[in-house]
Amino acid sequence: MKVTAAVLSVIFAGSYISCVVEEELNSYKEKSHAEVSDNPVVYDITETVSAEQTTAETTVNTTEAVTATTITTVTAVTSTTTTTTMETVVSETETVTTETSAEEVTTVPVTAAPVTEAPANNTYNYGAPVPESAAKDKTYYDKCAFIGDSHIKGMSGYALVSPERVFAQNGMSISHINDYISVDSVKASKAENVYIMMGTNGVMWINWDTMISQYEEFVQRVASEMPSSSIYIISIPPVTAERETRADVASGKYLNSDIDAYNNELLKMAEKNQWYFLDVNPSLKNESGCLRSSTDGVHMTKDLYDVFGEYILSHTVQ
Repeated sequence: MKVTAAVLSVIFAGSYISCVVEEELNSYKEKSHAEVSDNPVVYDITETVSAEQTTAETTVNTTEAVTATTITTVTAVTSTTTTTTMETVVSETETVTTETSAEEVTTVPVTAAPVTEAPANNTYNYGAPVPESAAKDKTYYDKCAFIGDSHIKGMSGYALVSPERVFAQNGMSISHINDYISVDSVKASKAENVYIMMGTNGVMWINWDTMISQYEEFVQRVASEMPSSSIYIISIPPVTAERETRADVASGKYLNSDIDAYNNELLKMAEKNQWYFLDVNPSLKNESGCLRSSTDGVHMTKDLYDVFGEYILSHTVQ
């Protein structure tokens, strides 16, 4: 009888321990399942909902599989062994969850957003002068910079343009432009449109190839420093008929035919570099093709400066 009672006690104790262990493991299983479900994998980039659901399901199923396998081996061990086994379950569960998350993150494809560049505008005809357009008001000048010799300086002298918008020097030839005009100063104006008129001082005595080369080099520097600005090359104005026939000029006579030919070379330079060419001369000439009115045969009078200014405002590239 004693032996039988002892055996029964052992069996009863073993069953009780087994039930307690199973109850604790089931409690842990529910807790582990809740922790995995409440903490989905966080991705660095946005993916579809199905991808996130797949990751969560993979983590849960893996946790359940590890826990179930451990439970089948618990019933045959003591309470001390049971505690150790439960700790192992926790460790394995955390490890599997972490590995699954890392694997999922590294396998998510990263697709860069497509970069679309604006197509170059090749429809403008740079080989022709700027055509007439809707006239701008005089506030347009506040977005411009004007570079050149005495012709350009007259724009501020007759109050067409604010002096801080004018970068010019009387009597300056292209060969000395870098001595008087600072590209950095022009850049500091933050002008959206840059107008340049050069050549009157030199067109009769400097080799045109040299002039055009120096002109082009200077404007290229401006364009490089101010890439978002529109560049306008302005034709040099004609001279009066009297000035054409003067014989007392040591440097030679000004001929309007030569001025027209030089302006045509400027048009070619503008076309080559895709700069805009402003041919203001037709508005300044009389029926004979000469400058209509002048103070000295070369420089325009106030009324012609008004015509000059109106021409600029009504010939812009939209």
